[in-house]
Amino acid sequence: MKDVARRAFLLDFYGPLLTEKQRDIYEWYYQQDLSLGEISQVAQVSRNAVYDLVSRTDEKLERYEKALGLIAAYEKQEAAREELANGFEGWLAANGGSLEAAAREALAALIGRLREA
Repeated sequence: MKDVARRAFLLDFYGPLLTEKQRDIYEWYYQQDLSLGEISQVAQVSRNAVYDLVSRTDEKLERYEKALGLIAAYEKQEAAREELANGFEGWLAANGGSLEAAAREALAALIGRLREA
């Protein structure tokens, strides 16, 4: 997973476990792409303090993931859902001709919902 996407997932899954200041500064740095200087002006702290907070927050989020594994479980679930949708799609392609049009459309709609979930 790309670094930016991983940090977004970490913040989505574990952000509520952070303090408001940690969450805000981490989000400003990684999601809004503000520089250390810009953040230090807004937060009224030194650039070094911002850098330290971002580094410590990064380590904290990785520790949460290592301990809880929510992102790994989510990715595994997504892969299983995609595999299931592909299997149903293959079955529909092979056996859809023997189904009534309404049943074929209903199954296709269910596969679409499975992919979107």
